[in-house]
Amino acid sequence: MARLVSKIYGEALFDFAKETNQVEKMYEEALDIVDVFNTSGEVKNFLANPKVSTDKKAEFVRELFVNSFWSKPESQAFRFFKANAKKGENPKIIDFLTIVIRKGRQKDIVPILKHFMHLTLNDKNIGEAYVVSASELSDDKKKKLEEKLVSVTKYETFIVDYKVDASLIGGLKIKIDDKVLDKTYKTKIFDMSKSLRGLKL
Repeated sequence: MARLVSKIYGEALFDFAKETNQVEKMYEEALDIVDVFNTSGEVKNFLANPKVSTDKKAEFVRELFVNSFWSKPESQAFRFFKANAKKGENPKIIDFLTIVIRKGRQKDIVPILKHFMHLTLNDKNIGEAYVVSASELSDDKKKKLEEKLVSVTKYETFIVDYKVDASLIGGLKIKIDDKVLDKTYKTKIFDMSKSLRGLKL
């Protein structure tokens, strides 16, 4: 159900952004909002509080975000879109969020915005990849990996989220859209162990 909600609302926001020619600007706004929600437990707790009215929650979100955008000198969105908006304007995305809150869907705000961001990147032919390695990859290896991803997919460029997990021992785990390529030593050892358990001597 949650995925369906994020899909419906995310697509509605994307369609509105396209119609009003605000895709890049709203992407940057969504990026900032998701960052706040992911780093501030207070914001999430306030919006989840059943004792607080939806009107107060909507007012809180408006006061929190209006006039606060564009404070960061550079972000991934700026690198790809070169978005240019004036600080102090009333972001239209806030009007959308107040509707979401009044519908009682405040817990779905981040999934909704993430789906909108995914649609935006896909529309711009930019892929999203999540790469997990046993140790930190060098800049050269990251560059070669991203070039390889471009060569074997439909995307022209990639935003890659790199993470390190020492338990993988070696190799890489790559997720693009709903596809996962697991070439880690941990998985290979596990698969080998499974096959050996069925071996009769």
